[in-house]
Amino acid sequence: MAGGFEISLRMQDAQNRMPELINATRKQLDTAVNRALRGAGQWLRTHSVRELGRELGIVQRPLRQRFRMYSRLADGEVKVWVGLTPLSVHYLGSPRQTVTGVRVGRKNYDSAFVNPMRSRQVMVWRRKGRERLPIERVTEEIAELGEAVVRRWERRVEARFIELFEQEARYVLSSA
Repeated sequence: MAGGFEISLRMQDAQNRMPELINATRKQLDTAVNRALRGAGQWLRTHSVRELGRELGIVQRPLRQRFRMYSRLADGEVKVWVGLTPLSVHYLGSPRQTVTGVRVGRKNYDSAFVNPMRSRQVMVWRRKGRERLPIERVTEEIAELGEAVVRRWERRVEARFIELFEQEARYVLSSA
């Protein structure tokens, strides 16, 4: 060929490396999925605690410890456990002893009394019977409200997972 050129392509080396590249990409995508799962679980926990605290009118600290996250990334799942046992009323505001009982925030608890009971916090107690002992802590139910809040955020978590997965996949594949 005068004045022309010839191109000879050998694809054998590239074809031999294809399974290796596909496995590397699969591992990278698994990493992206795991990161996105963990992020979605943390996002669900953060927003649920924030809204529940706002609904109850309290700080998030006592609620945050009731939300636990368990990662089983090998199975591709993250579990968020929510403790919805009754909440001690001293978290709802500053307890004030009154003539008839204790006032916490806007609620009155008849026949209750305030006593620190070896705690830094002033807690609210009530006698179980007519005797001096036994006593029980005064609590407020949060199960119904807590479940409603978590369910509202649970509906949004799938969209958040997809968003996080796209971000993580772009990051993982670009850093390869």
